[in-house]
Amino acid sequence: MARILQVVERNKAEKGYRFLNYLIDFGFSVVVIVVLAFIYVIAQYFITGKDMDEAIDEITNMNPLLDRIGTLLLYGLIMFLMEKFSNGRSLGKLITGTKVVKADGSELTTDDLLKRNFTRAVPFDQLTFLGNTGWHDGWSNTRVVRVKDYDRARAAQNDIESLGAKENL
Repeated sequence: MARILQVVERNKAEKGYRFLNYLIDFGFSVVVIVVLAFIYVIAQYFITGKDMDEAIDEITNMNPLLDRIGTLLLYGLIMFLMEKFSNGRSLGKLITGTKVVKADGSELTTDDLLKRNFTRAVPFDQLTFLGNTGWHDGWSNTRVVRVKDYDRARAAQNDIESLGAKENL
């Protein structure tokens, strides 16, 4: 069983923050996916000479299952890239003052973020945040915390642990 630090558990973001993060991140991802679809249509026009209406029809008449799977994978990729390059913070987390941390307090790895963000493709994962810990947090051993409170608590914990340590003069 994975070790979970008390400082992480005590500073977990409330469900309201988590829901707001989801709404902001999902909205941002939809915008990115629409822009990517637009780029695809333009690329089809310039590379293959395909009429833009024809390329748009190709996208809008896509197999619904392939559309859903592709959208989920793009969503996972967008979230992974945001959290990877901003050290555990997506657009929603930046706005709400939260971030992703490892439950045991160690540094986030690429593997952790890949597990976390591609687990979002599992059906009903979005509803699991209503429980104590969402599936994508539990399976990747991560938590979403309030940044200021978490950093303050970690600093206090480090200060307490350093009491009595010999100083090198």
